[in-house]
Amino acid sequence: MGYFDDETSGPPPGEAPPVGHPLRFTVIAHGDRSVLGPISRERLDGLVARTPLEHGDHVLELGCGKGDLLARLLSRWPEATADGFDRNPWFLTAARAAAERAGVASRVSFIETDAPGALVADRSAAMGVAMGASGILGDHAATVAGLARATRPGGVVLFGDGVWIREPLSSGLASFGMTRDELPDGPDGFAGLGVEAGLEVLDVEIVDEAEWDAYEDSYTGAIERWAAANTSDPEAEAFLARAQLFRSSYAEWRRDALGFAVARFRVPA
Repeated sequence: MGYFDDETSGPPPGEAPPVGHPLRFTVIAHGDRSVLGPISRERLDGLVARTPLEHGDHVLELGCGKGDLLARLLSRWPEATADGFDRNPWFLTAARAAAERAGVASRVSFIETDAPGALVADRSAAMGVAMGASGILGDHAATVAGLARATRPGGVVLFGDGVWIREPLSSGLASFGMTRDELPDGPDGFAGLGVEAGLEVLDVEIVDEAEWDAYEDSYTGAIERWAAANTSDPEAEAFLARAQLFRSSYAEWRRDALGFAVARFRVPA
């Protein structure tokens, strides 16, 4: 079995952040996955295949996580290079290991930062990417605009993040700490992010429920298993309660209302 044959492939989660570290929950929750979002490897491979890269082309990914998408891109397009930016050093350790296993480590750099905007604003990337990482530059619109500034004319912006596919419950929003206006509405609203940034819309797709189900089950299940194995940990009870909120809110309203959209935009020539 090759590295990309298993959606959960990747290095063991290894040592988690210390107690009290703000990234501890997300590192444990994503311990079973190399793709850190509700998107399947088949969909990622389709995106990679539809976005060809040539000799000298450079890719920037903001919030690259464990580097799975960049490893896929560079494996498919062997004349390209990439930089991945993320604030999570535990994820970046996994990303470097993934690049080594995929045989692309010499063509990708992983950079730890929580403020990549100034690092990428003056670049001329062939492709700018942010998948589920809009908070790294602000909201959805700010992230798409930042990627547009980093991408050369004729280049592609690949953006994936949350979107409303049905009207959410007001009570659910309040309990989950969300507001109605923080996500766009449906494929048209998501496409509008690119139009607002002056980009051409190539395509927009919404992941299916099976992809969401797999992600949510893995995310909450990893915390539940960790909490059961670490009952004396001072954060076990709080982490378990948080995971249970994720699980109950998903069953109650998020599965029906919340989607994940992926758009490909082109910077006008």
